[in-house]
Parts: sequence; C-alpha cells; structure tokens
Amino acid sequence: MSCSVHDLVRLERRGLATAGVGTEPFIDEALEQARSLGMPDLRMVLIPHPVQLLTDDELTALADACFDEILSRVIQPALA
Repeated sequence: MSCSVHDLVRLERRGLATAGVGTEPFIDEALEQARSLGMPDLRMVLIPHPVQLLTDDELTALADACFDEILSRVIQPALA
C-alpha cells in the first residue's frame, strides 16, 4: 500500500480527488504514511481482509458493495 499512498498524495496535490482502497490491517500504516507526507485527511475506503482468498464472484460483490463509498470520495474536491 506504500506506493499507492504516495501516488494518491501526488494526485491530490495536482488537484485530482482520490480514494485509496485498502484492507483493514493496513489502514493504520497507510494513514500514518499519508500524515508523514503532509496529507493527514487522505480519503481511504476500508475493505475486509484478506481479499486474495475470494473467488471472482466474491471479489466482484465486494467491489460492488464499496462502489458508492469510493464514488462519494472522488467526486469531492481534491484535498490539496
């Protein structure tokens, strides 16, 4: 998730709203990294862990379930 946080911060600073998607065990590290990069309010969407064991149908259902939350974050103004 480390590279993703860096990418999200760079995009936000360029004026593009983002929404990071990560599993629950890694959110604290992602938010701490965002804070250290000067963006403590980086928008994250939490999904259950683990995802690698899900079938295609289960993964699709999970994506469908969090779609509205992701969309609501990316239609907001960028944080920077």
